[in-house]
Amino acid sequence: MSLQDSAQAFVLKKLPESEVELMGEVPFEVLTPYREGALAHIAQHLQMPGFRPGHIPPEVALKKAGELAVLEEQAELFIKDFYPVLIKTHTVEAVGRPDIRVTKLAAGNPVGLVVRATVYPEVTLPKGWKGLHEKVALEPSMPASDEEVAQTLENLRQSRKKDDAVPELNDEFAKSVGAFETLEALKEQIKKGIGEEKVRHARDVRRGKLIELLLEQSMLAVPRLFVESELEKIMSQMREDVKRFGMELEEYFKKTNKTEEGVRAEFRDQAAKRAKLQLVLNKIASEEKLDADETAVATEMKHALEHFPEANPELLKIHIETVLKNELALKLLEGEVANKPLEA
Repeated sequence: MSLQDSAQAFVLKKLPESEVELMGEVPFEVLTPYREGALAHIAQHLQMPGFRPGHIPPEVALKKAGELAVLEEQAELFIKDFYPVLIKTHTVEAVGRPDIRVTKLAAGNPVGLVVRATVYPEVTLPKGWKGLHEKVALEPSMPASDEEVAQTLENLRQSRKKDDAVPELNDEFAKSVGAFETLEALKEQIKKGIGEEKVRHARDVRRGKLIELLLEQSMLAVPRLFVESELEKIMSQMREDVKRFGMELEEYFKKTNKTEEGVRAEFRDQAAKRAKLQLVLNKIASEEKLDADETAVATEMKHALEHFPEANPELLKIHIETVLKNELALKLLEGEVANKPLEA
């Protein structure tokens, strides 16, 4: 019996949280072609007096390991070949590592298997999602006030204090800060910078509201695998943040009377939201045929590898492409043309 024929005999059952279960049996004879490889693998990893590693004869390996161990190894080798055929036969768009359990294994009898896999979820975007931007107005930004400029100047002045002596606010001070000929020129630049920051903040607030609307109205079941992946990213970032203060995460937990399990529980909702947003943005990018600009990807890759030379280039490229496509999708959500950069 071929692998495909065996796969067709399995029953597919849909489970909650974008998981599926495939259950069935395969004839015992399908394991036969894997016996020689199973014995060779076992012999390769056995250590026995009088034999060099990797040179134990198969019959000796069988006697040492036992028939059940050989059967288990045969089943494992078979599953590596069978799983891709199984999910293809049942048109399962599986992601991540499956949970495969052998439920029955005895010489001469059918082999029972239960396969659980996470599938890429079906995402349904809200009707008219491109019009959501009309429901959320961009709040007007007030220009920088004289008080804000003065406070920023004072903070800058205090940051340059030496031996309790604070520099005077004059043209010389402006020149020491940067390419400013006068104090007034410095003030104008500060005023401009505060104004631009207010505009960016207003846009971020609007984007956040639009994202909330999009997520509320989108329909999908977020797989646990995706939530756990986002949770790992959050924990990794937390570990890096704590390291900057010269502390390990475990030490931080002790000092704050927290546990890793407790912190993970605190961030689980945030991780679920992030996973859901990524899936929704992926759907938008797919439907709208959004692609990251190759030149932009190459530029970001070069910049990233200069700072993180040990990074995996393939994974880094995928990350950068995802970030850039996310931005294009979010611009569409905001009512912007996807390939048109926002003006400052």
